Amino acid sequence: MKDVLPYISIVSSLVAAGLGFRAAKVEIRNSIDDFMDDIQRQGRWAGYAAIAAWLAVVLQGIDRLAG
Repeated sequence: MKDVLPYISIVSSLVAAGLGFRAAKVEIRNSIDDFMDDIQRQGRWAGYAAIAAWLAVVLQGIDRLAG
């Protein structure tokens, strides 16, 4: 299991980067009603990216402590 942790962490980092890129690509429209929905959608994607980044950091920490 110890040998797998770095690879899972790398995959989680790549997922975080992809989700962050997806959050950045959300189109923000001009209408105030659409604007609020767009910001909410962007925040949701950014939140997923933060969770994936957190997972990558935790796995790296576990790997360092176990090794």
